Amino acid sequence: MRALAPLLLAAAACLPAGPRARDLAGDDASLRRVALDLDAARELDQEGVRSFRDGRYVDAIRYFRAAYRLGGPPSELWNVARCRERMDDAEGASAAIEQYLAQRDLSPQDRAEAEREVAALRNRPSVLTVITSPPGAIVTIDGRAITPPTPVSIEIRAGAHSIAVHHDGFASETRPLEARYGRAVLVSLLLARASSDGR
Repeated sequence: MRALAPLLLAAAACLPAGPRARDLAGDDASLRRVALDLDAARELDQEGVRSFRDGRYVDAIRYFRAAYRLGGPPSELWNVARCRERMDDAEGASAAIEQYLAQRDLSPQDRAEAEREVAALRNRPSVLTVITSPPGAIVTIDGRAITPPTPVSIEIRAGAHSIAVHHDGFASETRPLEARYGRAVLVSLLLARASSDGR
């Protein structure tokens, strides 16, 4: 992925008391609880930033999600997406951005950037590898012949495809496949001998 954001956000570090506190005006105990939650969210956010910088992305995700649950801003979800990106989990990054996009208080600019990132994740090309036994089969993807013969690897666009495999003396194979989120796709075929009538 290009980069979700050039810098990881220290999201809760500058978090104001926010709407939850305003909604509870007049209830001192509730206001104190919200303030404690926000203080805890700030601490969790900072732990998440430290974990991210140390390359401990699973820990960072836990901290960012916990900060978000305690009242941290939607940017905590963006930070989760950054962690997933570093873990080469494009689908998980996309899910985190979708959750971020579900927030109502995003600026138009933040929403547009997040939508671009989700589209980039979904449209990542994948590497298709085709292995056959015996090797030397000709592969056709969406009607276009690929060279060299198997074993072969090729980059394909995201989406649905049709693959056909032909080898002299063996039955042809045709099957659908789908490339998603830049995941590698492996097709391994044990080719059957063609019948005597050529089928």
